[in-house]
Amino acid sequence: MEKLADVRKRMKSVAGIGEVCRTLATVASAKLAQTHDRARGARTYTATLRGMIARQQRAAQAAGIDPSSLSPLLAEKPEVRRIELVVIGADRGLCGGYNIAVGRAAREFALVQRARGVELSAIVKGRRAETYLHRATDVAIAEASGWTRAGVTAEEVDALLDRVTGEFLGDEVDEVWACYTAFLSSLRREPTVVRLLPVAPQAVSRGTDEPDRWFFEPDQKACVEELLRAFVRLQVEDVLLEAYASEQAARMVTMQEASERADRSLAELRVHYNRLRRESITADLVGVLVAGRVRGEAGHAA
Repeated sequence: MEKLADVRKRMKSVAGIGEVCRTLATVASAKLAQTHDRARGARTYTATLRGMIARQQRAAQAAGIDPSSLSPLLAEKPEVRRIELVVIGADRGLCGGYNIAVGRAAREFALVQRARGVELSAIVKGRRAETYLHRATDVAIAEASGWTRAGVTAEEVDALLDRVTGEFLGDEVDEVWACYTAFLSSLRREPTVVRLLPVAPQAVSRGTDEPDRWFFEPDQKACVEELLRAFVRLQVEDVLLEAYASEQAARMVTMQEASERADRSLAELRVHYNRLRRESITADLVGVLVAGRVRGEAGHAA
């Protein structure tokens, strides 16, 4: 028969696991709420800026100006030979299939580009994503870093922006793509691969039916360049915020499910413990009764 002390030890262990899972779920929920608010605000600003750039492009086209001539950030390379892929994952596990999903998306993108004869390198955010790429692909990792306790910071956004724009404008790479997990809701997250540079025409092609009239100071090229840099920075920030929010949502859901399983296991162990305790008490009573009967029969015989 299983010992009661062993069952109590298992109950204590499961209860501890449940407490840890509930704590992790609470922390992830708080980080998700904070990051989601930032991402929602950035989306509104990005949509406004995207519409402004779109209208300017339409005005430039109406005036016979090639929009790509206004900024190298819009210029498509005649031949794509080198691509920089920004892969964003997590530093830790305990978030379901979050890291595996984004790693697989990066691997599929790498396979497609390699089949086209494109040289691919990666900038990796998140230690688990770095480990996956090392193990599952032969993509050269140009830079790898982890997350800070503060999550997405302005310094990290600016550093990544300077890195990718510097390489693109310096002709070190022909395109810059990002592989991350788009946050749709707490229960819906989608691994996504998007192009950051050059700015995709479809990302800035929406506008009104009639082109606007614009007056630029100091000049059109300088204004467009400034707006495009702000737009690319918002894209970089949005990618980081979406990925971080997706990680926290995945961890929150996973830990909530784990704490529920721990609670069910603990309830089953309590039932099992009570049954063993009843059986132990019954066995003790039977033993007492049998011992008393034996002593009684021995007394009569004497």
